[in-house]
Amino acid sequence: MQVIHTDGAPSHTGPVPQAVEAGGWIYVSALFGADVLHHAIPEDARAEAEQVFANLQAILAAAGAALTDVVRVGIVMRDLQRDRPVFNQVWAERFGDHRPARSAIQAPDFGRKGENARFMIEVTAYRG
Repeated sequence: MQVIHTDGAPSHTGPVPQAVEAGGWIYVSALFGADVLHHAIPEDARAEAEQVFANLQAILAAAGAALTDVVRVGIVMRDLQRDRPVFNQVWAERFGDHRPARSAIQAPDFGRKGENARFMIEVTAYRG
């Protein structure tokens, strides 16, 4: 197993890597839409979703992969009914015709206290 790290995406606090790679599979740890410099979550849902994907692309690139290598995404949203439409717009723009499997659940409390992130994703990619 190889730990994947890039300065192009926020790091976790504590002993959690941004991602790991094993046998061509890349597992991205819980990922938020925090900006790289200040670790702040944008106030706008669309800006947060775009930042989530920017962070994901940076981590995948560090592993030698791209969005087209993503096979599954698990999504947690603070308010599924309110935020899913804008997240889906950004999803479609970023993935284009590529259609990884996905699930989405609602959870009112996740992430770091006080950040109030709307989205968290966990991603599995395969670089064969």
